[in-house]
Amino acid sequence: MKARIGIVSSAVAALALAGCAPQPSIRKLMSIAPGWSGELIPEVDESYAGWDVEIGDADNDGLNEVATVTCPRGRMYVFERTARGWITKSMFSNLAQDYPGMGLVAKVVDLNQDGVNEIVAGTGQENGGTSILYAMQPRGDTLVARTTCRPEVNRSSCTHGIACFDLDHDGILEAISAYCGGGEIVRYDFDRYLTTATARLIHPLSGSGEEFVIADVDNDGSAEYLTSNGFRAGEAKVEIYEFDDRGELVIPPRLVLDGFDGQSCFYASLTVGDLENDGLNELVVEWKPEQRVNRATILAYRVGTEAQVAYPLAYQDTAFDLAYFEKMMEIADADNDGRNELVVSTRGEEQSEHIESRHLGHVFLLEIVDGEPVRTLLADLHEGKAESSRLAVGDADNDGKNEIVLATGKGDRRKPGTSYVLLLHKAEGSTR
Repeated sequence: MKARIGIVSSAVAALALAGCAPQPSIRKLMSIAPGWSGELIPEVDESYAGWDVEIGDADNDGLNEVATVTCPRGRMYVFERTARGWITKSMFSNLAQDYPGMGLVAKVVDLNQDGVNEIVAGTGQENGGTSILYAMQPRGDTLVARTTCRPEVNRSSCTHGIACFDLDHDGILEAISAYCGGGEIVRYDFDRYLTTATARLIHPLSGSGEEFVIADVDNDGSAEYLTSNGFRAGEAKVEIYEFDDRGELVIPPRLVLDGFDGQSCFYASLTVGDLENDGLNELVVEWKPEQRVNRATILAYRVGTEAQVAYPLAYQDTAFDLAYFEKMMEIADADNDGRNELVVSTRGEEQSEHIESRHLGHVFLLEIVDGEPVRTLLADLHEGKAESSRLAVGDADNDGKNEIVLATGKGDRRKPGTSYVLLLHKAEGSTR
């Protein structure tokens, strides 16, 4: 059974790797908790190495890779572990078709179910204009865009997520997104050969679409559409929608979460998974009450007819810096003990968000032990090197075990810089 160690002190600079000395490059980039080790995958000449990080078979060679999308040049990278070490492939550049521009989302998915994976990507347009959606396939060490779509039904500039699901049961996955800015929920239908994507507006949110998932959150055997509707003072909500038999969104939402403890909020982020390890999914929501006050409240809910708080994981906590968590929370078995945990990273880029931050660069592991939440500070990014990170959990190096992959960022995302893709894993033989 795991030791109940509670929250690790923020004086994590004193932490050392268990069992072996850290690599000099890692020592300069971050401090790591006992029982964990890390390695540098590459250094990237972008201020943000990945606004999204995905682990999957991006080049259809039967092995997993790490895919990230960057800014300000809007590149897509694929990093692959080989016998010679990690190799870097620059697969696509200038996704936003403008400079500066953002690659914001990358999903590795077999859209037409033909056994060949595609990468679905979405952009952020720093200079305004509508964001772009791509369906791409690898060709050697590059990606070829099978289709692009910049729909007139969308007026927003930033793609904050893409969920792919066969909504109409025709054997081809659709892509659905709720956009940052105007909150348009847009559905994309692809043809069998992925040469066209037809977009339609299925619902406008009252605020900005900050993050969303398609998952069976109420454990009834059918998936729901969950979206964060916020980035508006006092108006942040998490909305849960059903799909009808044709795969269409049922309006209005079946269930709406409107802040916590009677307190309205500015922002919310969410993820879904089996945090309690009882075979049932929970909904994890992070709430930020005020835009310029950096306090995070993270609650795990059981969702049925209503949503009931099962575990408070953090409450008005300053350890999460800006308290934004888009693409920075994942429920998975990160330490390979057979039980899921919640992995959370933090943002601190005040130059991009115009909010004062402490540049904490924290990465936390939150778990339920004997019915109680326990938090461990896994890593502390050194402020001189990185102040934010996005994450993914999975078997990134094809060793049969899960790792945590972090893509870091620092400074103004609209300007050039240096960032890193890092790997964290439980140290061999460690029981801590």
